[in-house]
Amino acid sequence: MSAGGTMHGVRDVVDVPEPRTVRVADGSRTGYYEFGDPDGKPVVALHGTPNAGAGFAWADAPARDRGVRVLAPDRPGVGDSDRWQLDHPITVADYAPSLRAFADALGLETVSVLGYSGGGPYALAAACAMPNRVTAAAVVSGAGEVGRWATIGDYDTTDKWLTRLALYASPIARATIAVSARFAGLAPGLSMRFAKLEMSETDRAVMDEFADAPTAVTVFTASCRRTTRGVVDDYAALGRPWGFDVETVTVPVRCWHAPTDPLVPIAHGEELVRRVPGAHLERWPGEGHLAIVRHVGEVLDWLVSPA
Repeated sequence: MSAGGTMHGVRDVVDVPEPRTVRVADGSRTGYYEFGDPDGKPVVALHGTPNAGAGFAWADAPARDRGVRVLAPDRPGVGDSDRWQLDHPITVADYAPSLRAFADALGLETVSVLGYSGGGPYALAAACAMPNRVTAAAVVSGAGEVGRWATIGDYDTTDKWLTRLALYASPIARATIAVSARFAGLAPGLSMRFAKLEMSETDRAVMDEFADAPTAVTVFTASCRRTTRGVVDDYAALGRPWGFDVETVTVPVRCWHAPTDPLVPIAHGEELVRRVPGAHLERWPGEGHLAIVRHVGEVLDWLVSPA
């Protein structure tokens, strides 16, 4: 379990708070969730795919124990955030200006970033683009760079399918995700049972710790609050080269990954730390893709005092 502080579990999450919104410099809107200590050290938490900032609700109590303010923005087009306004295929690197604008709008001079799963690449993009503002980057169960040291074929069946649809048949991807989100909202218990089919035993145990099925599926349904386009854009961006070189990242980076992660192979994290100067990989034996839920305190401890 997490080091330091009081132990908490996902059963502490009875309800996910309503999202907040902020207007950034270009007039667009970013939806975000806030957890932990409102006066604490800011950590920007970047969600996985197909998820939203709501998915960090289980970090609320551990963050509060540590005096950490967790800010979890929805990426463009996800949840309550306005969609990308770009005239080229979206890359992970395109997100750094959005994150800078979000930090500006909230008056955050410096932040540390936590990227989970599909959010890992975006955390690294921010670290690369803003070395004077990002103090440290934590990558947990992070996806690798497709086209360089990872392939779409590395992922589980659902993510392989949706990534390829996002890249080559986006209308079908949008329709598929819309149907899935509708089903999850109407039948959360059944939706959870289907989701567990691709999970490890330990991940299924984590899912069973949620207070109820509607709370557990909120992480997905919140991502499609307005449209499914942002989720599809996210899959597509993660299915192509990121648009920056991780070898140029200079801020402290630490990675955490379970050796038996069934969704994102640990080989992605191992290769990442070989490429990022000074990066270090911590392994969580016997855990799965959802290990962060039980170990988030360990990650927050490092982000508060990176070494």
